[in-house]
Amino acid sequence: MNTTIPLRVLSRPSRRDRQLASANIFGLSSVLFLLSAAGVFAGSPSTTPSPTPARTWPQPYTVERNEAAGVLRLRTAYYTLEQDLKKGGAVSRITLVHGKAPNLLLRPLEFCIRDEQGALLSDLNDAAPSVAHQREGLNEIVTVESVLKDREGRASSFRLKTTLQYHWGFVKIRRELTAPAGARVREVCPLATTVAPSLSGYGYREGITEAEGAPPFSFGSNRWGKLGTVPFGAPSDHALHLQYIPRSMMLLDRGVEGLEWFVGSDLWQWDLQLAGHRGAGRCVLEPTADPVGLRLAVSPLGSPKPAPMPKSSVFDFYVAFPILEGHAHGPWLHTSFNRNRGHWVSAEQIQRWAERGIQTVHCHNDGDYYGDGLFWHDGAYPPYPDMDRYDQVLTECRRVGIRTATYFSNKELHPSTPEFRAHGLEWGRMNRKGELQHNFYKPGKEFGAQMCLRSGWLNYLELAIDRVLKNHPLDGVYYDWNVALLCCNPQHVKNHPGAAAKAHWDIDELVDLMEWTRKRVGPNGMIIVHNTTTPMFATENFADYVVATEWGYGKWTNRAPDPEDLPLEWSLAGAVPRGVISYGTLAPNAPRRLHRLFALEAFLGGVTTWPASDETFQLLPLMKPLGNFADYQFVDWRNQAVSLSHARCASAVYSRPGEAYLLLVNLDDDAHAITCRLHPEKLPHPLTHPTSAATVAANPVPSAGLDSPTAADLNVAQLIGTGLPMTIPGDGAIMIRVR
Repeated sequence: MNTTIPLRVLSRPSRRDRQLASANIFGLSSVLFLLSAAGVFAGSPSTTPSPTPARTWPQPYTVERNEAAGVLRLRTAYYTLEQDLKKGGAVSRITLVHGKAPNLLLRPLEFCIRDEQGALLSDLNDAAPSVAHQREGLNEIVTVESVLKDREGRASSFRLKTTLQYHWGFVKIRRELTAPAGARVREVCPLATTVAPSLSGYGYREGITEAEGAPPFSFGSNRWGKLGTVPFGAPSDHALHLQYIPRSMMLLDRGVEGLEWFVGSDLWQWDLQLAGHRGAGRCVLEPTADPVGLRLAVSPLGSPKPAPMPKSSVFDFYVAFPILEGHAHGPWLHTSFNRNRGHWVSAEQIQRWAERGIQTVHCHNDGDYYGDGLFWHDGAYPPYPDMDRYDQVLTECRRVGIRTATYFSNKELHPSTPEFRAHGLEWGRMNRKGELQHNFYKPGKEFGAQMCLRSGWLNYLELAIDRVLKNHPLDGVYYDWNVALLCCNPQHVKNHPGAAAKAHWDIDELVDLMEWTRKRVGPNGMIIVHNTTTPMFATENFADYVVATEWGYGKWTNRAPDPEDLPLEWSLAGAVPRGVISYGTLAPNAPRRLHRLFALEAFLGGVTTWPASDETFQLLPLMKPLGNFADYQFVDWRNQAVSLSHARCASAVYSRPGEAYLLLVNLDDDAHAITCRLHPEKLPHPLTHPTSAATVAANPVPSAGLDSPTAADLNVAQLIGTGLPMTIPGDGAIMIRVR
């Protein structure tokens, strides 16, 4: 049976409403949202979907159930998931239409336990689980009831209920385990799977807290690494073993695709529920030989000694993946403005932005840098005495075709606001001592106090966002601090009050906020998110642009790193146009040429410097011959289609049927004579018999003929044969077209 759900805007899930609605102001927030979603407010973007909805706009699933094959298939235009009705109803396939791996999962998402005698009991061994399906708006809800059995199919007394909520780009999963009276087990593993070997890059957010020596207000940046697969039977010393359950785990085929897992907001489930104390579990990520892949197992209880089981236990987690459109992204050219002591950006400057190619801008004025007290106090409204001038800037940008957003911090509320005085301690992010964190940028000057979305702060934040969008001609929002963080405020924990101070985080609420925001701005509205060191597929799927790499990585001092040494979040999975921040990466005294190399390496990865630098604009003529980027598939410096004979030279490829553009870059300041060879059969769109090749753009130095590069014919037979000799200028680049 095929089921197609009509597209419509959903109301807030009742769970979150019950949890957070604590004052009349929050009821007003819900009303504002519903009115804005209906397009009642002036300046609200239309929620009428365009003929072809964008990647960011939630769309319906098609659901097919094939009893004979034992498959429940849930499909969109971008991805397909399957549940195996003969193996515990487990999710057995995740395939991205524009990805590379035929299936990101080599083994289904398994729930298993190791009983008192050490026998493994698994839901995959239940060949006849009960599987029910229903629709809830655009979301699909699948409920699976199964029995944990051993390898021979013998049933145990353990029962499992799994509820899967299929949202746009992620699945929220709840596992409810019922144990027989007096049961003792050695291990409980709510998630075990083996993923494709191509997902060898990883990043995880640690599960440690103050109790284990983490800073009280640790940001929890990803710890990045890479695993390799091993030959059959060979040992591996590259496994990742963690005693404390991480809050998230991201697995990447860099620049291509990926998969992520993360726990729900209630960390008690994973840290304390089974053993009563932290550190009793284990998380393993390791190469496997049969099948050749990477095994991930997350066990909140893993002990050589049997431990008593509660009658019932619950585990909430998510599985997400990037929504890929399958085409190249053009350079994202962005800048920002602020009040600047009342010297608002002029119409003439905005016109110059447009002529230069700026596509988007946002107002960013979250601190009193000018010492006049006139800045956008987080959570306050109106922020300026001259909001008419603010509107003039937005209107002028819209007139010349530049899209606009304004800054919101998802974690900061300024102490000067009435809301902070009334609710700061109630909403605030606290450490174990009950202290709030204040974000200062210099003594006596602060951006705001940190709040936790797992509180009434979320509904107030939505109200604050909504009133700005409905009163000013904006295209959307810019979210800073778009990240879930650990919090010990006991007022945010409704269940298990005895464990309240042991910490939670606000990931459920962050995901809810991103879903709400996309509905609020509409399918054609704009969302920019800043999530340096903590990227997430589940949230980025709703964003038009992502800002990354502001801090957390090594500084460039006198040499650009090789592309393989760039951070994994540089391009992540290539799903969203990304801006990489240079001012947090380049050392303050770095030579100017490193700014140019930063822009060149950005182009090699399919991303753009943020904000758009002078060096980016100097290099843009290299890209001009391509025309419409959406016509191409992009492969970064890891492409196998181009071979260059010098280690400090790299390439990227733009490919479409019948044509390819090769970007060749020299990362040294000395010119290099190289041999360039094209393997046309390895292009995303293979060229069977190339007949012509030409240099269409060259960019050796900033002042060299950028606007009208000279085309030069090349020997295509030599290019695809033994290789073509050429010279790439120092810190320079060449664009070659092959047809």
